[in-house]
Amino acid sequence: MVESETRPRAAVIALSGYRTGGALSALDEVETYWARLRDDQGTLPSRAQLDPRGFSRALSNCFVAEAMAPRHLRLRLTGQHMTDLMGMDMRGMPLSAMILPESRPVLEEKIEALLAGDGASVRLTLISPRSYNRQALFAGMILLPLARENGSPTKILGALATVGTVGWTPRRFQILGETANPEPRPAQDEGEARRPALTVIQGGIVEPEPAF
Repeated sequence: MVESETRPRAAVIALSGYRTGGALSALDEVETYWARLRDDQGTLPSRAQLDPRGFSRALSNCFVAEAMAPRHLRLRLTGQHMTDLMGMDMRGMPLSAMILPESRPVLEEKIEALLAGDGASVRLTLISPRSYNRQALFAGMILLPLARENGSPTKILGALATVGTVGWTPRRFQILGETANPEPRPAQDEGEARRPALTVIQGGIVEPEPAF
């Protein structure tokens, strides 16, 4: 991966293998498990119904967040990968802490639509720009709504996976676009290659951060 490739097209190329067993396959594992629970009962699964054994290979990438407001999520449980990316325990922090300021309004819009929507998932393509002693780091994030439980705040099952070397922390991300996400296929078809389609979010080309 070339460090200077920070355009959306480069992100599509870098992430094109995530449905065929690449570095971002953790997102598919989590989504497939969530979709299976939903299909079995006809409604959104609840936090209490989640069994980590169902997506054990992706646990390091997973998180559970709850709605603090219509446009904000607070992380309640986080996997080790998020700690590695930020250099700190992210529990209790807002999800937006992992997003660069210029992309936070986009994240807020996606969260608002997710919480008020029909139960559809949201999948985002991200980049942490290159800077001093850090290569560009491409990433994918998925947000999966969970059912309310006894009037408690709405919870979200999510996952974040990256392609590249983490380098110095913290690594915060710009949102490049939302990935059009076809419905998960049955288990026997999961190995088939499916190229993601990126809907680019306007906001310009990522510029490298200053060295100091």
